[in-house]
Amino acid sequence: MKSKLLQLFVILFVAFQTITFSQSWVQISTVPSPIFDINSISVVDANTIWVCGTSAHVRRSTNGGFNWTNVSSGLAGDLYGICAIDANTCWIGTVAGSIYKTTNGGTNWVLQHSLAGSFSNGVQMFDANNGVFYGDPTGSGQPYQFRTTTNGGTNWVLAPGAPIAGNEFGVINAWDWTSNTTFWIGSANLAASAPNAKVYYTTTGFTGTWNSATVAGSGGAQGLYYQAVGFINATSGMVGSNGSNLMRTTNGGVNWVAASIPSGIVSFAAINLNGMKDGSNVIRAVINEGVGYRMFRTSNLGVSWTEETVPVTTGIAHLRFLSASLGFAGCAGGAFLRYGPPVGIDPGNTTIPESFNLGQNYPNPFNPSTSFKYTIPTSGMVTLKIYDNVGSEIMTLVDRNMSAGNYIETVDMSAYSSGIYFYTLTAGSFVETKKMILVK
Repeated sequence: MKSKLLQLFVILFVAFQTITFSQSWVQISTVPSPIFDINSISVVDANTIWVCGTSAHVRRSTNGGFNWTNVSSGLAGDLYGICAIDANTCWIGTVAGSIYKTTNGGTNWVLQHSLAGSFSNGVQMFDANNGVFYGDPTGSGQPYQFRTTTNGGTNWVLAPGAPIAGNEFGVINAWDWTSNTTFWIGSANLAASAPNAKVYYTTTGFTGTWNSATVAGSGGAQGLYYQAVGFINATSGMVGSNGSNLMRTTNGGVNWVAASIPSGIVSFAAINLNGMKDGSNVIRAVINEGVGYRMFRTSNLGVSWTEETVPVTTGIAHLRFLSASLGFAGCAGGAFLRYGPPVGIDPGNTTIPESFNLGQNYPNPFNPSTSFKYTIPTSGMVTLKIYDNVGSEIMTLVDRNMSAGNYIETVDMSAYSSGIYFYTLTAGSFVETKKMILVK
């Protein structure tokens, strides 16, 4: 009898651990006051994240979205489209069709481009010099603002083949790409009850040839908006509309056919799509039913769908994934979500520790990533910070209340130069510092 009870305990323990460490969506923070709606997010690495939104607000995190710094100085209006390449350098678009850049972590923003009557929808930098931007045409018969830069935004040049708009405009975050030459961009047909809208695509880059596909749909009083775009490779992807449409292509956007709708969903607006480019064929869809937001994923271009539970029901605006096991979402009310295993918990060590301990980072020396293991025997406030060789704080990995347990954190220091750094764990009266070496 005792043997059977022990076996049952082991089975339940293993099952509990499997559930505990599965991947899920969790709200890890709300951006600090004043609260705003997040419109767009940029995820540089597991630690460095930027978000922008309404009323000229920008926030930056250097510990994976747990804590945020207000870096909005000098900006005005609602902000749409953001792209950062590290903790210091970021580009952002505005409701007035402008592009701003910072090179000092948001302390100052410099205007690089502005066009009255336009509207920023997205910006993407592929490195410190080369990037693309798309914004609205200034009116019917005018070109879409498809612009490129080769000098970090000092000049934003209108693409010579930028499509000429009809009774239409662009839509926020409604684009995707698989390389710096292959893009898809959704649009909005403003005619009431519009039966279709265009999806623009190119395989020759922003400065190359642009084509369009007329995609069927069901427009309402405000028209038909193909406002969600997600691709898994150069040929296969999906778009979603405000008119209860999900469409798929398998020939790079030339032709589109209807995909199935998740079970139980009738009338909806597709808010955002995110396509994984890792061979998994996974596309996630954020859907607004009118009474709440839901998240679904498919790995067969919408033939079937699986729902993912999300901790908020309103305003999931923009998804970004670093890998199959780590993703983020920005939401209305400043809510910030993380997809992945429980943050920081070390699945290889589930015992409750008896004392505080900070382990040596591994690997060490490292380039560019390394991990830290530490143990917390009692619940309380914990910080884990990184300092340079003169004692200046450069990064906060942990700054929150934590339960007793064994933890592991990983940091990417690709934005920093070679040298000696220090990391310090503080928990109550316990303080310990260790040295690590970054070698590039």
